[in-house]
Amino acid sequence: MLPPNWGLPDFVFRSAQLLRGAATREVGDAILLVGTLGASVQVKARRSPTPNDVRERLWLDKSVRKAAKQAAGTIRSLTSGLDCALVNERGRRVVIKGQQKAWLLLTVLDHPGVEGYVPSGPSVVILRRDWEFLFEQLKSTYAVMEYLRRVSGHDPVPLGHEPMRYYELAAADAATPPSTLDPRLNRPGLISQSAPLLPQAPAGHGDDRNHFIVRSVLEDLATAHFPETVEDADVLDILAAIDAVPVAYRAELGKMWQSWLHEVTQAPSSEITWRFRSHIWPGRPYLLFGAAPRHDALIQEAFGGYVSLRNQQLLEAMPERRNIMTVGVLLTPRRDGRRPWDTTAVATRGEQNLGVDQRALLMRLWGELGESVRYPDLEAV
Repeated sequence: MLPPNWGLPDFVFRSAQLLRGAATREVGDAILLVGTLGASVQVKARRSPTPNDVRERLWLDKSVRKAAKQAAGTIRSLTSGLDCALVNERGRRVVIKGQQKAWLLLTVLDHPGVEGYVPSGPSVVILRRDWEFLFEQLKSTYAVMEYLRRVSGHDPVPLGHEPMRYYELAAADAATPPSTLDPRLNRPGLISQSAPLLPQAPAGHGDDRNHFIVRSVLEDLATAHFPETVEDADVLDILAAIDAVPVAYRAELGKMWQSWLHEVTQAPSSEITWRFRSHIWPGRPYLLFGAAPRHDALIQEAFGGYVSLRNQQLLEAMPERRNIMTVGVLLTPRRDGRRPWDTTAVATRGEQNLGVDQRALLMRLWGELGESVRYPDLEAV
């Protein structure tokens, strides 16, 4: 369903049979779930296309109508008010809360196309080669879903013209002036940066090695053993939060992470050197990326406190983000040669209920929102 190198399999759910009373309903050809977005995907393939344009247009019309009806039925089942469990392509059974998602109808046609054919109906309709183009261009399920959500509000384009529409929107993004920093975040250490949502060159072009580090971190977490208290749906939310990193920024993030890993290993043994960078995007999870010189209980506890404090500080500055997740990702170098780093993730949302003494200790360690450079050995605090 997804191109093998870029679409994380955790976000893809195969068709399943749902029981509704005495009836059984099949759910989709595939379901895509990432963050707050869901898509019911119907794939229609023309086994033996003919050179007759009239016949092919009739097949396309019929297939698009049928796919839209099937996708709508799937979404009705998933938003009926009853939670259901689906198995993703990682083989994990995840409880789906369909009413909490914004849904898209998507039809993917495995067909050579007909010149000038414009699909109609409620679905976003694209050719399979255009589906693959979007993943090769964006290399992120979150980014592809955001693109599909964006174009779902536009008039349809002729079938096979999706790359043309993509590049038109990418050019418009590049020409759009950067947005200004929210004045509530106007404090030392926090700066505003801007990058287009849709890159004109393929994401990571010329720097695939650094760009791929974010995908490697996602794989680390997708295959990690989480405590029993962490549900598979929670892991999916964490993965979606990290996959929400704008694709235009990923190569820089990968390069920065590698630089940090080198720097923290050079610190004197009497100190623990930390490196952090945080990212706050409107409507997206608050992400905290960091590196530290080793992986142990003390580092893990301190990092958990850092994420909790920053979540609370941001919530106090922007109360409307109460239900938006904060995710921290910490890399620590390994020296056994088995792999280059260990990956730790901490996630939270909402009020942290920090006691007075606990908050005072965390403030001594981590300071105000926007402050983070170098800290003394935690054992001395």
